[in-house]
Amino acid sequence: SPRLLCHARFYATIQRQQQQQQQQQNDKKKLRVVFFGTDDFAVKHLKALITDKGKPNSCIESIDLVCPPDRKTGRKLNTITPSPTKGIAELYGIPVHHTPENAKTLDGWKLPDNRDGYDLGVVVSFGYFVPSDIIHGLKKGAINVHPSLLPKYRGAAPIQHTILAGDDKTGVTVQELDDKEFDAGRILAQETLDISGIEAPNYKDLKERLSSVGSRLLMDTLHNIDELKKNAKVQDLSQVTSAPKIKKEWSEVVFEDMEAWQIEQLYRAIGEQYPLRTVFTFTRIKRSKKIKQRHITMQLLNMYLPSDSPLYYMREEPEPGTFMYDDETKALHIYCADGVAVAVTHIKAEGSNAISARDFNNGYEIRDQTGQFGYFTEEDIKPGMSGVRVIKRREEYNKTIRRRMKMRKHEFEELYGKKAGRGR
Repeated sequence: SPRLLCHARFYATIQRQQQQQQQQQNDKKKLRVVFFGTDDFAVKHLKALITDKGKPNSCIESIDLVCPPDRKTGRKLNTITPSPTKGIAELYGIPVHHTPENAKTLDGWKLPDNRDGYDLGVVVSFGYFVPSDIIHGLKKGAINVHPSLLPKYRGAAPIQHTILAGDDKTGVTVQELDDKEFDAGRILAQETLDISGIEAPNYKDLKERLSSVGSRLLMDTLHNIDELKKNAKVQDLSQVTSAPKIKKEWSEVVFEDMEAWQIEQLYRAIGEQYPLRTVFTFTRIKRSKKIKQRHITMQLLNMYLPSDSPLYYMREEPEPGTFMYDDETKALHIYCADGVAVAVTHIKAEGSNAISARDFNNGYEIRDQTGQFGYFTEEDIKPGMSGVRVIKRREEYNKTIRRRMKMRKHEFEELYGKKAGRGR
């Protein structure tokens, strides 16, 4: 009837008005986010923000990115490389703001102008300390995603230190950004990751797992930011441990002092950032008996603990640093201080490309597939040692070739010419 139709229209109008009011309230609650982040770990969190922004029930109104300027890379520094987060931001049309060129701190730097300002800062693997004037310029302050169970492993390298310590568990913490100290803010949310079932966790895989946990935890935090701030937990200072930045010198391997498990664990923790290194002495003894040496820094790649090794079956116990090429595993086995071997499938000389262990064995004068890493002086060098090349006369090379080809001297000279038998 007309009366019922009139009532239906009235209620439909009321419902539309309520929906509009609800939408307006939701829009008011949406956050204008400025994201501070640089590397691959930060990328996954930035993607999570972008994905959420596209959803109907999103808590995000806008996203801006702050990251370091593009770097010059390559051997001649002629390649311009943007940070990983900048690549994602440009792909999705997100405004990008660079920190000052060559700046080591952000003191005195101001956030870029934004007509409506920013509600919240999100800091993930940024690399700079964010000053108090920037934090307090944000309506809801700033939060940080840290890949450890704070207050454990405060610092720049929590994942690496988790592996070095052999921990059975790790996790992710979302904390308020402190304006005086790194990683000292109140805890908003925290999630534990059990890694006891992983036999040999490495940095790359663990970082990937923690970034998945962190990006999900970040979005849960943003959707409940006000409530979580009311219930934030102050860190227990008695439980604080540090995770300082990894240094290149940590990658230097001393086989005489280090046990196999320590070396392999170090490789899993820092090998992606700084490949483990040792020294190989390569010597040439010229015809004049003059000795010329090269002490080559070698990077040890694709390292693991073998279940067995030919080094264990030598007549005399080898010295630490002794290596042997193993045909079965196609790897170079190296003897360590505890009498246990580590193995590497590839090796890289300083300034050269990586090669297989087999090519190293064939190309560096390794005799009987056995040699030793270390720094040797001229007094230590003797003909016949691995890594020692004695320069011969041409007729000596030809004699060796004839022997391998099972040819007589006159047959060889007829085939390759009489000049082949002359010395130079």
